Amino acid sequence: MVIVLIALLACLAIKFLTLRIILALILTLPILISIAFCVLRRSPVTESNKPLFFNSINIVSERGAHGTVHENTIAAFRQAKQNGADTIKMDVRMTKDGMLIVLRPDSVTTDNATFVVEETHWIQMSQINAYGGNNGTILTFDEAVSWCESNNMNMLWHIPDFSSDLLTYLRNKIMQDNLYSKVAVTTYCSLAILKMRCTDTQLLIGLVWKSTEHSIVNGTAVGNQYTSWYFSMMDTFTYWGVRSLLLPNFLGVDFLVTSVDDADRALIVESATSGIKTLIYDVETTQERNYFARQLQLPIVVDDLVALLGTSSSAASSNNTRRNSN
Repeated sequence: MVIVLIALLACLAIKFLTLRIILALILTLPILISIAFCVLRRSPVTESNKPLFFNSINIVSERGAHGTVHENTIAAFRQAKQNGADTIKMDVRMTKDGMLIVLRPDSVTTDNATFVVEETHWIQMSQINAYGGNNGTILTFDEAVSWCESNNMNMLWHIPDFSSDLLTYLRNKIMQDNLYSKVAVTTYCSLAILKMRCTDTQLLIGLVWKSTEHSIVNGTAVGNQYTSWYFSMMDTFTYWGVRSLLLPNFLGVDFLVTSVDDADRALIVESATSGIKTLIYDVETTQERNYFARQLQLPIVVDDLVALLGTSSSAASSNNTRRNSN
């Protein structure tokens, strides 16, 4: 049957020029894709700052060990350090007039209005009491970086949305303060990674990924009965792109920030063989911490460090175990 079908296509191709062109494209497409992959792929960092950074991070506090303290504040960062964290992950956004701030949501809602960060000037954002209380003002990026530098804390700068101006500012900040061994940039956006890698071969870059990243947000399915297939398809492409390591190798990332639900030993070992480190995020239980941080010796990203670790002594013990192994 297959032979008959091929013969039929060949006969039709002889007669119709359009069909010949289509068949030629189909046959040459895999070759063209392979050539494009080899030519356009980026290389990860090979400088000495890479081992220096990864040998010094063990417990990453996501937006600070907040507990009852508001996230992305100096108080939360201070509490994270007290509870044994050596790295702070912060969300970096840019206001309409180019001021960088540390804030998770893309907008702030007050009793009177909603302020979208990229559409609002800093003078307005600075007057918003985003967290309530006496210290509710939004933290600027420079204030956060200054505190981390003064307290010898490593940093993960997370970029929620692609912005060319934001990427340029971050790169200039790293070059200005010589932070190549103290800072890595993380994002979900492949385009942002590609731009950063093309402009800086020393900058440490991580791809954040999750198998339900596009189709489920905050436990709720995205889209409707007509569009949900698209988001599921995007998740499928992302999943197999990461699991096959084609996407990380093409982008030239230095590490994967993998959800605890998607992490397994096979992926971790295969990534390490390719020179790609692994960080585990969404760690919420002691069992998860013991497995990934203590048994597999991987850095973990903890949302609420106070709830997970409880005291600085237990965190410090985990830190010492990993440092001794390095």
